[in-house]
Amino acid sequence: MATRPVAVHVVLPASSLARSPSLEDGVAPDVERLHRSFGCELIQEAGVLLRLPQVVMATAQTLLQRFYYRKSLRQFDAFRVAVSCLFLAAKVEEKPKRIKDVIGVFYAMFRRRKWQRSTVAQQLVDLDGATFSQWRMWLIMVERQVLIDLGFSIYSVTEHPHKYVLYYVKVLDGSSALAQQAWGYINDSQRTDLCVRYKSQVIACAAIFLASRFQGVALPENPPWYSLFDVDKKQLYAVSVVIVELYKQEKIQWLEPLTETNPFAMDDHPMEEEEEVQEPMQETAVDGKIDLEKEISPQEPSSFASVETSTPASAKSSQEVKTSSNSSAKASERRSRWDDGLAKCAIVNFLSTVAIAGAALEPATEKMKFIRLLVSLGK
Repeated sequence: MATRPVAVHVVLPASSLARSPSLEDGVAPDVERLHRSFGCELIQEAGVLLRLPQVVMATAQTLLQRFYYRKSLRQFDAFRVAVSCLFLAAKVEEKPKRIKDVIGVFYAMFRRRKWQRSTVAQQLVDLDGATFSQWRMWLIMVERQVLIDLGFSIYSVTEHPHKYVLYYVKVLDGSSALAQQAWGYINDSQRTDLCVRYKSQVIACAAIFLASRFQGVALPENPPWYSLFDVDKKQLYAVSVVIVELYKQEKIQWLEPLTETNPFAMDDHPMEEEEEVQEPMQETAVDGKIDLEKEISPQEPSSFASVETSTPASAKSSQEVKTSSNSSAKASERRSRWDDGLAKCAIVNFLSTVAIAGAALEPATEKMKFIRLLVSLGK
């Protein structure tokens, strides 16, 4: 007797959709929606920076949406879940990325969004530092939790509306512009939980419907064009409304985690900008005048843990002079040792070359003269 394949239900049941774990933990529906959208937006941006295909971002966003119907935002923040879901989705879609590349991209996004760091040097993560080790531990931990909560059935969520939209537009004799705009609507719909509420065919038809309305393209009505793809009119309109409402939402720069402890509360490089303004402060301190406006310049918010004990500027300058003189003395000593070593190597090479040439001399008297010459050169 032939075995039948196990039916995989991509759409979550109504009992799971009615009340998510975040709602049970007291998170408001609008707040939960914002954090879900924020995580999906991070995945989309990081995927573009990592040059991943769109299918990888869609899989990662679907994993994130399904995960938050198993776990609460009080337990796992959207940022770290986004990092792990994109790393996992890249492996699922056979487009894997190195863990240091994924962390490097998300760390740069974190520095830019959270602390408004714009330069490349301010956005790089030290691969040998404690920050990278901490982020790598977070990624591995959350990735394992995602796999456990989804029952390791991650290949069942790899069917996306992108797979259907181009075929549907071709059947309807639509233009490439219609297909391109419908594709964009599908990408935006991934920021919502439509991927776990409706089938991919319904979302693809809703994207085509919105694109045709925007471009003024008439689609067949008798019979309705969406009936060719087994899509109900009620579902079509419901999905379209959710996508349209998405564009009323403001762009999210940064959202603080809802977890009990905030892992991103402090900047791991809080003194970068202060180091750049130390020179004029030292000059005024040497003159005996301290400019309070320069010394108490507005900086980014930090906690008491990041406050360091201050020392007088004159003491700092004297210490710096001592350290600079010591370092210059050590450098000159290293250079002299290096020059002596080079000179000795040159002498040895010269003597060995001369010795090889002298070995070819036949008369004994000539060899003795040559040996005396070598001894005098050695001295």
